[in-house]
Amino acid sequence: MTTTRRAFLILAVTVFAYQFSFGITRAIMSNFYVEVVGLRADQMGLLTAFRELPGFLSFAIAALAMRFLPSHLAALCMLVMGVGYAGYAQATSFENLVPAVVFASVGFHQWMSLSSAMGLAIAKASDAGQVLGQLNSVGFAAGLLGMAVVLVGIEYIGYQLAWVISGLVLIIAFGVILKFPNELVQRSPQRMVFRRKYRLYYVLTFLDGCRMEVFQAFGAFLLVKQYQINVQTITLLLIVSSVINMALSPSVGRLIDRIGERPTMTFSYGLLFFVFLGLALIPDAGAAIALYVVYNFALLFSIGINTYLKRIASAEDVRPSLAMGVTTMHISALALPPIGGVLWQAYGFQTPFLLGAVFIVLSIFATQRIPLRQPATVQPPSAPAVVGAGR
Repeated sequence: MTTTRRAFLILAVTVFAYQFSFGITRAIMSNFYVEVVGLRADQMGLLTAFRELPGFLSFAIAALAMRFLPSHLAALCMLVMGVGYAGYAQATSFENLVPAVVFASVGFHQWMSLSSAMGLAIAKASDAGQVLGQLNSVGFAAGLLGMAVVLVGIEYIGYQLAWVISGLVLIIAFGVILKFPNELVQRSPQRMVFRRKYRLYYVLTFLDGCRMEVFQAFGAFLLVKQYQINVQTITLLLIVSSVINMALSPSVGRLIDRIGERPTMTFSYGLLFFVFLGLALIPDAGAAIALYVVYNFALLFSIGINTYLKRIASAEDVRPSLAMGVTTMHISALALPPIGGVLWQAYGFQTPFLLGAVFIVLSIFATQRIPLRQPATVQPPSAPAVVGAGR
C-alpha cells in the first residue's frame, strides 16, 4: 500500500469517527438547547458568538500549535472536542453551558482547517474536488449512522448519555489519526498569509461565514422554537439530507473539477438565497422543513472555495491560508448571531434570515470574480506537441 493510500484510509477513518460524533451532537443540539437549557433567541445568538470565538482566533491558536506535528495536532483536536462534548452532558443553564461550548469549539475549529490541509495534501490539483468529495461521502455515511443512533435510541439513552457517547468516539479518533504520515503535509512556520493574490478567497470565506453564522445559530433553532419540531423529526430531516448528500457529494466534486468553481458556486448561492427568503416569508412548518433539506444540499458546493485556493496558491501557502480563511470566515461570528438574536426577540423570527439573504447576494457578486477554467484546446494533427502545457 502506498503512503498516499494509507494516509487517505487513516484520514477517512478519522473523518468517519468525527462525523459519527457530529451526527449525534447535530441531531440533539437544538432540542437540547430549547428543552433542557431553555435558551431564548437572544441567548442562542450570544452562545453562537461564544462558540465561534475560537474560529475567529484560529490563526493565533494555529500559530501556537505549529510546533506540533500535523498528526499530533489533529489528535489533540479530537481529544479537546471529545472532552468538550462530554461536558455538555452536565449543562443545565446558559451560564454552565458556555464553558463546554467554548472548549469543544477550540478543537473543532482547528480541525476544520487541518483536515482540509490533510485532504488537499494527498490530492493533486486536478483531482482535489474528487478527493474532498470522497472524504465528504465517508463523513456523510458516518453522520448518518450517528443520527440513526439518536433516532432509534434517544428515548432510552437521553440527551446526557448521547453527549458522553459522542465524546468517547472522538477519543477513539485521537488514537487513529496519530498514525497519519506527517511528511505528506507541507509544514512551514506559521505566518500572516494575507497575500493580494488571495484576496478574493478571503472575501468569499468572509461572506460565506456571514451566511453560515446566521443559519447555524437560527436554522434548526427555528424548527424547534417556532414550530415545536421534536428531536426525532429533526434527526429524520438530517438523515434525509445526509443520504442525499452522501449520494451526490462525489458527483458535485467531479462537477467542480470539470466546469470550475464560478458556475457551481453561483448555482449553490442562488439556492441558498431562496432558502433564506423562504424561511423568512413562508410561515409554515412543512415549508421550513423542506427548505432545511435544500440548504444542506446546497452546502455540498462550498468545497469550491477550497479547490479555488488549491488552484491559485503555492504548496507552502495552502495550510496557513486555510487557517487564515477560517479566521476570516469567523469575523462575523462575534456580531451577527447576537444581532440576529436581538432582532428575533424584537421583530420576529424573519429578520435574521432576511439579513442572511443580503450576504448571500453579496456572495453571488463576489463569485463572479473567480476566473473561469479554460477548456483544453485540441491541437490540429500537423501541430507540434507542446510539452508541459497546462491550464
